[in-house]
Amino acid sequence: MLDPHCAPCNPKPAVLHSARMKLLTVLGLLCSVVASFADTNAVERGLVWLRTQQRANGSWSDNAALNALPMLAMLSAGQTPGARPYTSPLDRGLRFLLSQQDKDGAFTAGGSMMYGHALATLLLAESSGMTRDDRFIHPALQRAVTLILKAQAVEKGEFHDGGWRYEPTSTDSDLSVTVWQITALKAASETGVVVPRAAMERAGRYIKRCEHPSGGFGYQPGGIPNESRTAAAIIALRLSGWWKDPAIGRAQRWLERNPVRWESDYFYHAASHAAHANVRFDDKLLLDHQNADGSWPAAPNSHNEAKSGPLYSTSMAVLALTARWNYLPAFME
Repeated sequence: MLDPHCAPCNPKPAVLHSARMKLLTVLGLLCSVVASFADTNAVERGLVWLRTQQRANGSWSDNAALNALPMLAMLSAGQTPGARPYTSPLDRGLRFLLSQQDKDGAFTAGGSMMYGHALATLLLAESSGMTRDDRFIHPALQRAVTLILKAQAVEKGEFHDGGWRYEPTSTDSDLSVTVWQITALKAASETGVVVPRAAMERAGRYIKRCEHPSGGFGYQPGGIPNESRTAAAIIALRLSGWWKDPAIGRAQRWLERNPVRWESDYFYHAASHAAHANVRFDDKLLLDHQNADGSWPAAPNSHNEAKSGPLYSTSMAVLALTARWNYLPAFME
């Protein structure tokens, strides 16, 4: 028989609620730790695969973009050049990249030139000060920035003014190329390279012209939005100084209605930019599709990404998974 002076055997609802909340908190923390371990493991496997693809001369490819991306992925994962005896993949890769810059400051090898040039410039900016070769990196970075600014100054008309496209002499612009130039310029400015504020403001105005009435962003003004371009636009607006613009909020809401999926157009571009824009992105999309060897395959609607092969997809996957680690200052507001 129960003692009438004892507390009831059934706990009060408030006690139950408190216990459940504590349990949920613990489970949440455990899930976060497990997810963090999963991300770290996937990143390390991806980096191991990237290291095995490096050639004896320090390159990964004959394409400037595909040489810069693996190194950006390594920097984003917290690796740095300059560790003695200066024979790391990053050191060898940087030496090769610097040897490829032409007298006009351009990184011209392979593919759509301004993509590769922007990625190479971004890499130099993020590497500046981390290596004993900074005395070589900084002048090369300055020349690369000069070329980007010169390309923006080409007369394009009001519709395309402020942006960039495939060639330094292009007279039109597109959002995808422009985002990478903005990121490269922002990173360079943080190393002490002079980037006129007016150039960044003009670039931001071009991005704003690419906004669709739905709140998403298209490839060019008037274009149809997708997840990749909309996430990229958020980054570009923030980095170009338009971080308080209402267009950012509209883009975020568009992405809430249209989150990045494995079937998204240009999935890896979308994944990396969504992660860096700090909008909804499920890491499981990448974790579930990593190959056994550590690389990542082409996504169903990857289009030109598939042509770039696993060097591209693996580098972009690592950039997406490490975005929250904040080792690339250029993407920070």
